[in-house]
Amino acid sequence: MIKLAQKDGRNSKYFEIQEDGILVKNNFAKEINEYKVYFPDIQFDETVFRKSKDPVLIGIVISMLINSILFTIYINENYQFSQTIGMIVFIIALTPSLIVTALCNNEFKRENAKSLTASKPLVFSYAKKEMSEVDAFITHIKEHKKQFFLKEYYRVDNLIPAHTQISRIHWLYEMKYISESDAKFIIDELENRRIIEGF
Repeated sequence: MIKLAQKDGRNSKYFEIQEDGILVKNNFAKEINEYKVYFPDIQFDETVFRKSKDPVLIGIVISMLINSILFTIYINENYQFSQTIGMIVFIIALTPSLIVTALCNNEFKRENAKSLTASKPLVFSYAKKEMSEVDAFITHIKEHKKQFFLKEYYRVDNLIPAHTQISRIHWLYEMKYISESDAKFIIDELENRRIIEGF
């Protein structure tokens, strides 16, 4: 089994290529999410998502912090408060900037992700140090998906109608999982079987 484990602070992601799909385990702080994405449900459209820090929001928070400090100095200078009351005024003045920082916590993070189109999310962390590892893992997924479909469809099965098997061989050829000569070989086998059995 080929595995990929990624960690980002308290969050972690784990991917494992299995015989019929990808096992995904996401651990976000206190939430664990585990599911399996089967090979037929995975497409190979790749999307890269990059998010940088928002400089405007950072500027707003810094401005609010400076204004809180200046407001506290102004109030303490004009009203001659004691040190304890001055600290209370400072905490009250600082509260709005703390609230904005808490609400916009995700906006201060830099995030890079790469995803594969699938019926369930296949999203990989895609920071510079992880790019080659993620790309290699996606290549393994593609190869295992190809092997899965070859094992399932590239054979003569006496219980499945020949026309269904021929359409599957055509599909394997269109997906470039088999060559033209391989497709012709198995189609000839199916046609011969159909002639012999009289279907």
